[in-house]
Amino acid sequence: MNWNLHPGRTATLDHTPAKPERAHLHTMIAYATGDSLDESDEHTGLLSTIREEVVCPFPARLAGEDVECVRLEWPKTGYGLNAVCKSNARMQIVDISMLEFVPPLPRGHEWIEAFFAWRALIS
Repeated sequence: MNWNLHPGRTATLDHTPAKPERAHLHTMIAYATGDSLDESDEHTGLLSTIREEVVCPFPARLAGEDVECVRLEWPKTGYGLNAVCKSNARMQIVDISMLEFVPPLPRGHEWIEAFFAWRALIS
């Protein structure tokens, strides 16, 4: 696997992870996917860990609008992660990459970073 992350802002961080942070993301991905046989198993391991570790609800922005992410769920197909967001009594389901994370970051947000790092590796 190539663990070189692209320079620039990441999903929940406003900077490119430094080498120690990248090593930590590598460790997190390895922890969640350690007994996986293929990418599908890796995806399942990561999403299961995210469900356990990331605390919902949390605030975010979607297309410039303040929303509350009430839960995270598996997509029907592909290697994504969906965010179920509530705004003004309206519910929307979007890919997690559509969200802009705002303080306070949810407990466990590092797992979302690990997911994005993993997804970049397989694409």
